[in-house]
Amino acid sequence: MISVSTTLRNLATVALAVVLTCTPLAASDGHLDQAVHLYDAGRYAEALPLLEQIVAGGSIDGVTHYRLYFCRRNVGTGDHRAALESARTLLEAEVKTADGLEAAFYLANTYTNLGLPDEVSRLSAEVTARVESGGIPAPEAAVEQFRLGKLYVDQGQDLEAQPWLTRAVDGFAAAGEARHAPYLEWAARWLGQRAFGEERFEAAARQFGHLHAAGKASLSDLDRLGMASLMIGNYDTAGKAFRAAARMRPADADDYRYGAGLAQLAGKVQELPISPDGERSWDEVGREELETLLRESAQKVRETRAEIAATEKMTPAQRKEFSARLIEPRPMFTAAALEYRRRGLSLREAAFFGGYAPLIFKSREWQLSAPARKPMTPREVAAERERLMKARAARESAAGEQVDDEKKD
Repeated sequence: MISVSTTLRNLATVALAVVLTCTPLAASDGHLDQAVHLYDAGRYAEALPLLEQIVAGGSIDGVTHYRLYFCRRNVGTGDHRAALESARTLLEAEVKTADGLEAAFYLANTYTNLGLPDEVSRLSAEVTARVESGGIPAPEAAVEQFRLGKLYVDQGQDLEAQPWLTRAVDGFAAAGEARHAPYLEWAARWLGQRAFGEERFEAAARQFGHLHAAGKASLSDLDRLGMASLMIGNYDTAGKAFRAAARMRPADADDYRYGAGLAQLAGKVQELPISPDGERSWDEVGREELETLLRESAQKVRETRAEIAATEKMTPAQRKEFSARLIEPRPMFTAAALEYRRRGLSLREAAFFGGYAPLIFKSREWQLSAPARKPMTPREVAAERERLMKARAARESAAGEQVDDEKKD
């Protein structure tokens, strides 16, 4: 499992700040709508000449200058620093009278790209305070909810950011608009990583599920979606996520295959033990004890199979007993394996050295195979063939009589 080791606030990087799209301002120049359309589609080289023309024509819209900055920087032509500085000047004037969050959002991004973190924090705090006091109406549109959430993140107010970003993601997902996909991707990943790190697995699975559904899930996202889904008992989703991760990195997919195998195994267990001994929680069990539980459960299966192999003629009562003994260790084995995986430990290595990988991947290892049928003699084969042929002839004759009766009617 990939651990959440980086500071969540570092997600507000330059890459985020410049990639996110925005709602275009109304403009008489039809080139603006076309430029925004190309920009939103990531066709920056095509958007650039249109934005150059709009700015050269006298546009004093700070967001347009910001778009020009990013296109120049992306394409690698022109003075992108000059465009960023002009965006700062314009946005600083606009934000003073703005009754929404767009200007402040892009000004904060501008400060980020200029390397002015103190300005980012100051601006974000001022704007969110205006929302809290009612000076700026609380946003209802998903895009504005995202901007408010991001402004809280920019000042380190993660708890305040969470509900706004959650509403925004839900709104984007419900609308299904590709235009705001970058917003959904950033917010869902931020929320998912935070929830996963706090072991709020249901919330994490929901956010990483949004990324997977939108086709934006990274390898790390898929791994966390699989793990979070395992922890909440959504084994079908867990298996799909791990298998998708394995396809994404086929050359190094063993851990994901084990995750998918564990999801399939857990889905067959009706009830998992909530304690290893009826007294302690799984959190209180050490790594060595978990590995011992796994080995002992596997050993019980091996011993039962050895007895089965040594039994020449098995009675119905013996079959019932052996079937129960094979299945008895499975809940404890599965619970221990899930806890092992939850801690980020390599189940693949433990299973390899413990010799119980087949118990994860092969469901038949937990089952008693059907009794072998005695081979038929040549005479019995001929008799069975004759019986089948007579049965077929009888069916065809009955069908023909039914057709004749229908014609008479």
